[in-house]
Amino acid sequence: MDMFEKATKAVKEVGENVIDSAKNLGTSIYSTSKEQSELAGMKVQKSVIEKRLQESYAEIGKRYVDYMKAADASNAFDVSDILEAMQPDLDKLAEIGVTLEEKELLAKKEEEERRQKKAQDDFDREKAKLDKALSMDIISQEEYDEKLAVVQKKLDNYEQLRKIDMQLQMGIISKEEHSDKISKILG
Repeated sequence: MDMFEKATKAVKEVGENVIDSAKNLGTSIYSTSKEQSELAGMKVQKSVIEKRLQESYAEIGKRYVDYMKAADASNAFDVSDILEAMQPDLDKLAEIGVTLEEKELLAKKEEEERRQKKAQDDFDREKAKLDKALSMDIISQEEYDEKLAVVQKKLDNYEQLRKIDMQLQMGIISKEEHSDKISKILG
């Protein structure tokens, strides 16, 4: 295989990788948007129910104040009718709370899986580049092994590296501290 055929093959493989990545990204964005939309809808439902319950709580408070003003022992403080009317909303609120919690946990788990898949995909891409460079005699076996070890460390320490990146994004550590921590892990 001459150099032109190798270059053509390499360009074709890169193009296929770009297409696959775009498809995966599109599916991921749709899935994430759908989940976020469902969560937002449930949060709106929860808010509406909580507002209705606030009105009932206010009525209970008003009745209690009226009861205390009258301070008539023969007239008992009774809010059972309000509590009975509130019960469906309280039940629905509890149901929404459980469902919301489950969906948020599921969304968090799926996001973590997407991040791990991305880390694995990044590793696979880097390894493919290194494999190609080795097969084309662009790098030696020793260079290949060294560079592959660094890429493997990134994958193996993915979670620690992600947390360090988050610390930098949140302003908890400086860029220098970030670089130092990354170097310690990968070094």
